[in-house]
Amino acid sequence: VPKAAAPQPPDSGSSQLQCLTQQEALTKLDRVSVFNIVVEKPGGRDVFVPQGGTLDFFADADDARAALAAAREANPTLPLELEAAPLGRAFSIVQGLFGIRAPMRSALHFSKAVVDDVGYAGVPEAAREKMASAGPWPLFTADALRSPGAIPIFLSREELNACWAKSGRSLDSLPPLEECATDLRILIASTLSVADNWQPLLFLPPKSTTLLEKELAQKRERQEQVMLNMQRAKAIVDAEDASAQVHLKVHADDEPPALR
Repeated sequence: VPKAAAPQPPDSGSSQLQCLTQQEALTKLDRVSVFNIVVEKPGGRDVFVPQGGTLDFFADADDARAALAAAREANPTLPLELEAAPLGRAFSIVQGLFGIRAPMRSALHFSKAVVDDVGYAGVPEAAREKMASAGPWPLFTADALRSPGAIPIFLSREELNACWAKSGRSLDSLPPLEECATDLRILIASTLSVADNWQPLLFLPPKSTTLLEKELAQKRERQEQVMLNMQRAKAIVDAEDASAQVHLKVHADDEPPALR
């Protein structure tokens, strides 16, 4: 994987110049969630993969919702839902890191709208053909937003623009796309092979991702509460039945009262 187009972190002293381990890099990615489709079942869930299809991870909330709607339409009898998964885990599965491979084909999809907008802007010309099979995985950053404690990395230009404006800068002063864009594979490859101060690297989830993740967590919590209430109700009914059976057994041999 080419490394030349990765953003350069600030040099904070030679003692901090080192590569990240794979685990450190993936842990940083795990601050961001992606989404995949699952089949709900009693006591758990299974990943959903259509016949002869692909295990798909979506980095964009709208794309994930659209994929779920299409899957439900094609499989109306299956209880399909979305599930949030850490980006680092999805990246590991798709890239085969740590020897992790899904038993089926897998793919990571970045925002279709962002990809349509920027294409391979963050990928060197020489690497684009090699990366074409998986498509671009664009990320965005800007040197002026960095500090010794944080190197913010965004998944969309809109999030970068919002942060740039919030810092009091004019959008007209934002560097051109070619200077702000990179690719997830290039950035991670650089953190693993180029000694530098990568510790402040900070992946920031889009607001839409955070909202969908919260929505799914709340829905899951409600489902778990319903199941818990059902289990409690069943336990009460079972206890009442057991009590009734004990009462019947205790009085089974009682003689009826004499008639007068």
